[in-house]
Amino acid sequence: MRYSTSFLEIPTNSNVQFIDVRAPIEFSCGHIPGALNIPLFENEERAEIGTVYKQVGKDQAFQLGKTIALPKVESILSQIKHLLPASIIIYCWRGGKRSTEICKLVNEAGIPAKRIYGGYKGYRKEIREIIESPRTLLMLGGKTGSGKTALLHGLKAKGLQVIDLEGLANHKGSVFGHINEQPQPTTEQFENNFFDKLKKTNPREILVLENESYVIGSVHLPPPLLVQMRAAPLLIIDLPIRARIKRLVKDYSSTNRQELIDASQRIAEKLTKPKLEKVTEFLEKDDFGSACEILLGYYDHYYNRGLNNRKNQDIYYLTLKGVDLNADVDVLVTAIQKNTNSKI
Repeated sequence: MRYSTSFLEIPTNSNVQFIDVRAPIEFSCGHIPGALNIPLFENEERAEIGTVYKQVGKDQAFQLGKTIALPKVESILSQIKHLLPASIIIYCWRGGKRSTEICKLVNEAGIPAKRIYGGYKGYRKEIREIIESPRTLLMLGGKTGSGKTALLHGLKAKGLQVIDLEGLANHKGSVFGHINEQPQPTTEQFENNFFDKLKKTNPREILVLENESYVIGSVHLPPPLLVQMRAAPLLIIDLPIRARIKRLVKDYSSTNRQELIDASQRIAEKLTKPKLEKVTEFLEKDDFGSACEILLGYYDHYYNRGLNNRKNQDIYYLTLKGVDLNADVDVLVTAIQKNTNSKI
């Protein structure tokens, strides 16, 4: 039996359960999407072994690791048995001792299992190469409140290839972007999640992404991907400001007022003090529409300024009504077909 495999050799449609045997702190920084963390060592134990390795020696660290791990073997095997009949794939950091020993024990217990050659480090190398590979992209842009996320999901329902970057980042991209969202992943985990979506797409067909800056909240886009995004055609949708305000009011009116005021404070210097005071006053009175109108003046100014710097990018404009989402999606699909000659 072949016990090691490259990550990219694993069929995407197989019933696979990845087992990450690294310490929880390693797992939290980044892991294969869908992986289950069954650590051989807890954080403190890993740190203790590392200290012995540096201060005493390799052999002594190995013996300490063995002493700590042996009492855990039965529990680890029991947890893995409960995952059957899934195909078990085990990995650690470099595909070294931790995953090798666990994989050996699992197989000896009669459970078929493989480990990832090169471990999580090898996985990261493989997926970065794929993420950075050239693809045919189409960027979807538009001012704040244009409903780009809803339009992206509408395009996906029509059969286009779409990846929602802000959805993966758990952030809408503005100073209000964290509101009503789950905690953000690390940049590393964002890349892992992005690849998980990317591998399900056809590289020979157009992939639609939302036009983003380098940073989405605290998440950084991979620089090679950003270069491709900046070189791809940009289709900007334009909606009447009243439609944009209506959408934003719907999205944020149930949000804690103080949270919105605190977010507004983060752009106080550029918004100007008088406008910030008016925004705060309107929010305290639950007049979300008037607050949005002032804030959109700020966002629109900087959005237009950013567009003026896109000297070498093909930019197209499309006006939508912003009343009927399905109708807007149909118009958008037609525009994409016209500008890219894509067949959907």
